[in-house]
Amino acid sequence: MSSLTASLKKQNEFLQGEVERFANAVDSLAAQLAEAQNRIKALEVPGSEVVPAEPDVTAEDKPAAFARPARHRR
Repeated sequence: MSSLTASLKKQNEFLQGEVERFANAVDSLAAQLAEAQNRIKALEVPGSEVVPAEPDVTAEDKPAAFARPARHRR
């Protein structure tokens, strides 16, 4: 039984690392998107019909639903 426990712990650690890598990738993509949206906003002509959904978007403005959950270690 202890080898099963050790195996599951090792797999859990690996999966937590994968989650962390994916979360970092999502954070990076969110920052790139925010930068692109701000560049588009800067190029817009005043009074044009195209209006961004959220002005002055930054990577910190991401919704709480997408916030990274706190990691629990045992």
